Order: sequence, then structure tokens, then C-alpha cells
Amino acid sequence: MAFQQLAWEHQLLVYGLLLALASLALGWWIGHRERVRLARLVAAKFRTLASLAQNKSLEEKLTDICALIEDQIDDALCSVMLVDDRKRELNAASALSLPSEFVAKLQGLPIADGVGACGTAAYRRVPIIVSDMTHDARFDAFREIIAEFKLRACWSYPVLSPAHKNVIGTFAVYFRKRREPTLRELDLLQRSRDLVALVIDQHNDRVQRERSEQHNRSLFSYNPEAVFTLDLEGNFMSLNRAGADLIGYDELEVLGQNYEMVVAEPDRERTLAHFEATKTGKPQRYEIKIFNRKGELRDLDVTNMPIIINGEITGIHGIAKDMTVQRRNESRLKIFERSVESSNNGVIISDANQKAFPIIYVNPAFKEITGYHEDNELLGRSCSFLQGAETDPEAVEKIRHALHTRSEVRVTIRNYRKDGTPFWNDLLISPVRDGEKVTHFIGLQSDITERVEREEALAFMAQHDVLTHLPNRNALENHLARALAQTGENPAQVFVLFIDLDGFKPINDSLGHAVGDRILTETAERLQQQIGPNDLLARFGGDEFVAVVTSAREREQVTLLVGRLLAQFNNPYRFDDLEVSLSATIGIADNSGEFNYPVELIQRADVAMYEAKRRGGSSWHWYSSDLDAGMQQQVELRTHLQEAIQKEQFELFYQPIVDRNGTPRAVEALVRWKHPERGYIPPNDFIPLAEATGQIIAIADWVFARACRDTKALIGAGLESVSVNFSPLQFYRDDFIENVAATVHDYAIEPGQLVIEITENVFVRDSAHMIALLHKLRELGLKISIDDFGTGFASLSYLNQLPVDVIKIDRTFISGVDNAQRNSAITRGVLMIAKELGVKTIAEGVETEGEREFVIAHGSDLLQGYLFCRPQPLDEVLAWIAAQSKR
Repeated sequence: MAFQQLAWEHQLLVYGLLLALASLALGWWIGHRERVRLARLVAAKFRTLASLAQNKSLEEKLTDICALIEDQIDDALCSVMLVDDRKRELNAASALSLPSEFVAKLQGLPIADGVGACGTAAYRRVPIIVSDMTHDARFDAFREIIAEFKLRACWSYPVLSPAHKNVIGTFAVYFRKRREPTLRELDLLQRSRDLVALVIDQHNDRVQRERSEQHNRSLFSYNPEAVFTLDLEGNFMSLNRAGADLIGYDELEVLGQNYEMVVAEPDRERTLAHFEATKTGKPQRYEIKIFNRKGELRDLDVTNMPIIINGEITGIHGIAKDMTVQRRNESRLKIFERSVESSNNGVIISDANQKAFPIIYVNPAFKEITGYHEDNELLGRSCSFLQGAETDPEAVEKIRHALHTRSEVRVTIRNYRKDGTPFWNDLLISPVRDGEKVTHFIGLQSDITERVEREEALAFMAQHDVLTHLPNRNALENHLARALAQTGENPAQVFVLFIDLDGFKPINDSLGHAVGDRILTETAERLQQQIGPNDLLARFGGDEFVAVVTSAREREQVTLLVGRLLAQFNNPYRFDDLEVSLSATIGIADNSGEFNYPVELIQRADVAMYEAKRRGGSSWHWYSSDLDAGMQQQVELRTHLQEAIQKEQFELFYQPIVDRNGTPRAVEALVRWKHPERGYIPPNDFIPLAEATGQIIAIADWVFARACRDTKALIGAGLESVSVNFSPLQFYRDDFIENVAATVHDYAIEPGQLVIEITENVFVRDSAHMIALLHKLRELGLKISIDDFGTGFASLSYLNQLPVDVIKIDRTFISGVDNAQRNSAITRGVLMIAKELGVKTIAEGVETEGEREFVIAHGSDLLQGYLFCRPQPLDEVLAWIAAQSKR
């Protein structure tokens, strides 16, 4: 049956069924489409979220979001632009489907009102929906590119930072036809815009975090100072390169090690206190010393800061600055400042680049020398204000020339103090350079007024005796040579008188040098009164005087003069309540016989004097060739001794001093004279002669200096001290202590290394003076030993007053002490006294086992003698000492 044949009711039913089926099909299709769209949305969101979780680039993440939008909005062309805050412009970060040429032309889009959709959205911070860009004035500047790429609609959203609410970009979709957004699309764009904001913010945070980390890492790694971190136990967690270079250990070598591995022991307790204080949250700064890997000591300025994470202190951050060089320089500067301030020389600094070279600094010594004590009297003035009427113009001109030529100059110039008194100034001016440029002048000045006056006095004293002011031996010999040279073809008579005082030495020994010196001074005055104005009287040495007479023509005249000279001793010498009588003996020689050298006349007169003494003294005698040859030899020996002093023909031998076990503890320095022709001359032959003539002083000075020079080697060999003999005559020189102090300083002698040996007879002469000198020697670090103890008569009474460290028992008592009752009694007594007084003893002259056993048994601390070792030169005695140490 055809459809048309059906009743209309049935037809209506069919139409209804078909309409229902069509509605069902349409609903299914619409639902299916939404389900597909939803599935695609879910899948797109999943991909987007997955990309966010992955370590993708910002561009990749934004591209995933753009893909989501383009998948959900038909014909949409999505782009994301980022704000460049420095230039206030937008730059495309992602544009999935937009033509690359279009995107390139959008780069650097200004953020401003009326600049397209994106520029306006970023400026106004509100979405800009443009359904048709061709009719919108905001796109007038972009007409050509819109037309070129056939774009019509643009919806742009500003992207705001979720954290900071500032505009960080724009999110926009473009269409190629006119288009208005639906509510669903607006919601989708809004959500996507928030997602873009989150992605960009996370990216910016990560970039900022990475930059911060790199910044901090750079500050750590490339910091020129040592930077380190410690855990709460004080163990290294990190150390930068500068720190590794400072301590000499690589970072891996110190990780996990405690900081105390480098801190110097004296600073560890203080360092720990600062470390504990930092752990309480209090930053610390302090200085310590550390040792680097090489064992070098370094000075550090350390800053400690707590590391706080989430309010909890988790470690210590430290910065250490190497202050070694700075502290060393500061120390040197302080030393320099103290040195300049304490210098006895005046120091003055002037500005080299200002007119008249004004003073900018003076030290206290300059003020003391010149009398200008206030800075305002000196600073800013020219140094020429010290000059005066008698200042040498040539010296002034030399200074001016040196200043203008920037050169060094040294002058002796007469300057004037503030009170007008003149002084002699030894002035050295030197330029101070900074590279090639002279910036300052420094002047060093010394007040040499006393030296100039002393030089004038020295010029006199070089030719005169210190005590009597008579011409000395050098002046005598020069005068005699001139007198003989002036005789010419008609030689005149030249007479030489050698005058020696009889009995002077016992008086000098018993009454002391003060009385002896007064006798010699008065004797010089008495004799000088009898000598003619054209003749010369000189002090030859000790109690000996020599006169050179050229005014006499005959022997009779000389004989009369000799009589007058001897008559001067008829009157006693009176000093307060003291009266002393003396006589003299005179030897006479002249130039009538043959001789080679002028000094031979003095020697001949000396020989004649000895002959007169041999005949009873208190008389005179003429020289003749038949006089005793032995006496001539004695005179020659004295002359040779003087030559030996000048040419240093002496040597030092050393005799060991041992303890009771035979171990070397010290040595005694003994002088030996090695004559170039006669070989070694026994000390007993020349020492008494040197004592009598005063030549012993020069010899003793040489011995002391040479012993000081050898002391370092002897002490280095294991000895405790070196003993040196002093002559009694040395103690009565005005400069005795000063000379000893200078020698001890020059050879850096340590306290206790030198022992001074003196004979006990010196205490007979002015014991108070001697005791004072001994105290001064001990203040210099020298020990005192009494030599030949027991042979004198006075020291026992002073022994409890003397600053004595050692007593040497004379060899006359040690010889045969084990058999001789008297010697053994004296030796035991001396040892007992010394023990009671707390003084060490040395038994000298020990030559037998019996003597050694006796002195050891009775308490002698040390021993010396041929039984152990004879005196030997330095090299040999050092070898002997070394051999003893190996026994």
C-alpha cells in the first residue's frame, strides 16, 4: 500500500516517527561531537599539564597551550607575547600557526594605548576583543600586514603575574574572518590565559632562581677572598678556590674535616668561642693565625654568619681575608715609625713639589737638636731658617743645587738653634721617588758639635800622652827623625835621655793607680821645667820618659841637665796626708856613633838606663857599645813586641777545662807570640815586659776581640763558656767598660758565654773601684773568675764582697797536692771556702792522676791541666772536643 493511500492519521504518525528519529540522530550527532570535543580538550589539557611537569622550554610549554586553544576554537591562530620591561615592549614567544613573517613584524610591539589589540591590552590591563580589525583605528599602523596575511579578528588578553599582579605578556587569538567569541570560548580563553600566566610566572621564577643561584655561586666560586661553609660540628661543607689556594688543600681534601686542622693551637679556643656564638645567631668577626699545607703561618680576618633555613640555623658561612702581608707591612710601618721617632738623628721630610720645599714632618730628635719643640714653629717652613751669619755659603749652594736637580747631597754645615747657639750639623738630603717623580726630600741630620770639638782634641791627643799631655811615643820618634834630618852636612849633636822612675811599680801597686797617676803627672811637670824650649820631653810609656836634646853642644852641658833632672826627685811627692819619695835613673845616647834608624838612639839610651840601674839606680850612664848584650836583647825584644802588636803576630791557643768526668765544659784563651824569625816566644818572656811597658793593653784588647770572634764556634761545639785573661792595666782606662760592651755587642756574645779572668792582686789597688767595675762587667752578661787564687794577699778579705763566679786555684798549690801536706791543706781550705760562698772552683795545673783524684774528692767543680789537654789552636781544640764527645 502506498504512503499516500494511508489515512491522514497514519501519515501523521509516520511523520512523527521520522521526526523523532531525525531528532534522535541529530542529538546523537551533537552529543558525539561534544564528546569528541571534550575528549580532545581533556587530551589537550593533559598534554599541556604534562608539558608543565616536564623540563621543557618556555616556548614549548606556551606552544602546547596554543595547540590546546587552536584545537578547541575553530580557525583560531594563537600567539603569546612576553613583556620586555627594560624596553616597554612585547615580543612573540609562541605562535603555533601564525605565519613566521607576521610574527617577525610584531617583534618589539610597543606597550601603549591604541597600539593594536596586544599593545592596548598590555597597557590597559583588560581584554581587547576586536571582531574586525579592518574597521578598528587601533590597527591603522598594521593595515598592510593584516591585509598581507588575510587576518580579520583578534581577541587579546593581558597576562598578569599571579604572584606580583604585573603585566608579563599577552595571550591572543587571530581569525581570518570576522568573528565574535561565544561564552564557552570566552571561558576557555580566560582559563588558558591564567594557565599562560602560571607558566610564564613559573618560568620567570625559575630563571630568577637560576640567576640567583648562579649569582651566589659566582660570589662563592670567584670571590677573591676565601669563602667556606661549616656544619654545626665545625666540619667543612664547601670551600672556594681562593680558600683552597690559601690553605694549600683542595676542596675535596677538606670536606668533612674540622676547621681546627688549619687553626694555630694558641687560637683554637678563641676560634671555638666565636664559632659557638655564631651558632646562636650572632655574626662574628675576628682575627686568627692558621698554618697552610707548607707550614707557613698566615694571619686571617674571619667573618662568620649563621646559615638560616626556615628559621633554623643549619650551618655557618665564613669569609676569610688573608691579612698576612698587610699585618707584616703594618708591623714594618710601626717599626719604621718607632725607629724614626726614637732615632737619635734628626729626621725631616719636605714637600718636593712646592715652592721653598716646606717641611711636612720632623721627628723628636730634630726638635731636640734645634730647640724648636712645637709643630707650628716648624711645619710649612723652609729648612733655610736654621742658617745664620756664619753658615758656609758654599754648603748652602750645594744644598740648593741638589734640591733643584733632585739629587742627593751630604754636607757639614753650621746651623743655629732656636736660642741662637750654633751647632755643627752633618746633613744628608736624599730625594724620595714615586717611580720617576720626586715627591719629597728626606733629611737626616746629626749634631756633630762634640765630634768636631773632639776631633780637634784628638788631633792633639794623637800626638800627646793622655795623662801627662806630653808628646807621646809617635811624636817622639817623629821629632827625633826631624832633628837628625836637620843636621845636614854639619851635623849637630842630638842627645837622647831615657828616664825611668825607680820603685814606681810597688808604689803604684800598693797605693793604687790614682796616686800613681798623680805622681806621673807631677813628674812630667817637674821634668818639663828643666827642658829647654827647643828640646822635647815625651812620655815613652808607663813610668818612662824620654828627652831629645838639641840645644846642648857638649857632653858637659848634657851632664848638667841630667843632674838638674835627677835633682827634681830630691823633694818628696805630697798628696793630702800622703808623702812619697822617688828617684830616677837616666840613660844617655847621642848621634856620634853609627846607627841605621833614629829609634836606635832611644834603644841605646834605654840600654844605658838599664846599666845605670844595674849599678844601683838613682844615677845616670852614657851608652857604649860594650854594654851587656843581654840587656840589648831585652831592649830589642821590646821593640819587636811593638812591631808584633802593629802586625798582629799573635795567635790564640785554647786549653780545655773539664768536669769531674773529663767532659769538656769550657776553654781558656791563651796568647802566643809567633815571631817571624825566632818562632814561638814563651809568654813568660814577653808578658812581664808588656806589663811593664804598658804594651799589654793593646795585646789584651786583641786577645779579647779574637776570643769573642771564636766564641760562636766554641759554644757551637758544646762548650758552656770561654775564659779570657784581663790585664790589671785595662781596668784603669776611662773607656774600659765602653770598649768591652762594644766588643760584646759586635760579636753577639750571649750572657754567660764569656768568663773574665783577673788576678787577685788587682784588689790591692783601689778595691772599691775594682768592685764597681766588676759589677758593670756582670751587667754586660760576663762572668768573673779570680785567677791564681791563693798567691795574693788581699782578695780573701774582699771575697764576700766581690761579684765573683769562679775561683781558679793556682797551679803552685795543685802541684803534688796528693803528697804535699801544705798544698793539700791550702787546697782543701780554698775548696771549702768556695763551697760555703756558692762559688765554682777550677783546679788548674792538674798533671797527674793523683792530683786529679785529690781535687775531685775534695769538691773541685772543674779541672784544667796537661793531664787532659795542652793549649792548642782553635781548629785542633775543636777536633779534640769533638773526639771527646764520641767517647
